[in-house]
Amino acid sequence: MHVSNRITSAVGAAVLVFNVAVAQAQTTPAVSFVDITDAVGGRFFDATTTAADPADPNKLIIGFNTGRDPATWKANDFRASTAAFSHASAMDTISFRIVPPEGYYVSRVTYNQQGGGTVLRTGIVRGGSNWVVGDYAADLGVFATNPDLSETVDLTGLHLPFVPVSITTGVHSFATPLAGSATLSITGANVVVMVEELPKAPELTAPVEEEAPAPLAEEPTPPADPPPADPPAPVVE
Repeated sequence: MHVSNRITSAVGAAVLVFNVAVAQAQTTPAVSFVDITDAVGGRFFDATTTAADPADPNKLIIGFNTGRDPATWKANDFRASTAAFSHASAMDTISFRIVPPEGYYVSRVTYNQQGGGTVLRTGIVRGGSNWVVGDYAADLGVFATNPDLSETVDLTGLHLPFVPVSITTGVHSFATPLAGSATLSITGANVVVMVEELPKAPELTAPVEEEAPAPLAEEPTPPADPPPADPPAPVVE
């Protein structure tokens, strides 16, 4: 009975946390990811399955190809391997534009990558990633058997109307024949975007006309003195 109650409580707590996360995602203005393309069609990155996370529209889940090329029987996933029917090197670029909602701008862009690798005896694996965000190009890192990485570009204050992003990743493997093996693969990647509200433009107000000062009151003019009287005419007797 106590075990059942604990399980019910744990499930309820998990559902509550999920609902809170979804509610927070819904209250954040959503960006648009447009013009998604990749350089190598049919292999490695897959632009056709790359889309925003339904639970977080500001998170782009990068898709990957699967299966095998029917012409060569080589694997289409993002993997470099010395195994049969595999590519010894795999490299691809995925590009897209981030368009913020009206009244907002993109303030931060974060790229996260996951994968794994193994080497045996003489096997060697190497890889690296870089990206361009707007006009800013940066090295995401080089790696061996652990391709996990995360990097953020801060665009705060630039107020860009849209942000073009291009991400390039390559993985490579080598082993001497019959003396070793090597595999390095990228199994997951995503881009997380943060937005901020554009600053409000200052309100324009009509200039206040100052009232002209009232004219000074004129002092009354004193009455003019009467003209002098004519002298009396002489009396003639």
